[in-house]
Amino acid sequence: MHIDPALLAFARDPSTIAGVQGRIHAAKARWQRRAEVAPVLADCAAWDRGGVFDACTHLHALMAGKGALAFARSWLADMALACRDAPLAQLPFRHNQGNGVGAIQLHRVGRVTLSLIGVDAKPAAPPRAISFTDCERHEAMLAGMGQATILGYCDEAPPSQALLALAPGARFSGDIDTSRAIVSVEAPLVFLRVAREPEHPELTRKVEISTGRVLHRASACPSESRVELAAALLGAMGREDAAPALAPYACGPAGEG
Repeated sequence: MHIDPALLAFARDPSTIAGVQGRIHAAKARWQRRAEVAPVLADCAAWDRGGVFDACTHLHALMAGKGALAFARSWLADMALACRDAPLAQLPFRHNQGNGVGAIQLHRVGRVTLSLIGVDAKPAAPPRAISFTDCERHEAMLAGMGQATILGYCDEAPPSQALLALAPGARFSGDIDTSRAIVSVEAPLVFLRVAREPEHPELTRKVEISTGRVLHRASACPSESRVELAAALLGAMGREDAAPALAPYACGPAGEG
């Protein structure tokens, strides 16, 4: 394996690494202080504390499309300039990429996240199943063109369906009984999403669209998933001494899992 000498020198110099990361974090802080950004982030905090979404005026207006594209462009411009000056720095934003979908988390406070989502162009693929997750979320389309299906959960019946044209200015709001599936993308999609997780989320349900049959249920609570993994590991290790610690969980008000 060939490793560029400049990368080796960089990795061996903690002071240089700290300086580079410091410039990236300073750029992030400057973006957060922008006049059009700070009130939105303050509203995210208010929404996390239990506020009503419609009462968070700056955040609500942003997700209604007012200044949403400029908001995203300001972040991109500030981070691009910072990366130009510090190309080896790590961006201080969680991100992931897979199956043609990329996401980068612009801001998180408590249970509220504000993210940019990108979806690559792909042919129509009507989904056979859809997941309904206990999470309030709002999306504002910034770019691209395609089509989505909005599905509404109906107990023991096929979900209701409505088409949504995906283009700049389109909006979507979802909750535990409302989900959406992108079925075609003619031009890569970019949208802004804000979401709030409940303190005690209900189970996520994966439903067969044609019949309404629930195919799978899963806990939407990360702490429950961590305990289940720990319990499985302790069981595989034969740790009988862990039984007293696990008993309160097994007998407590946990999810179906």
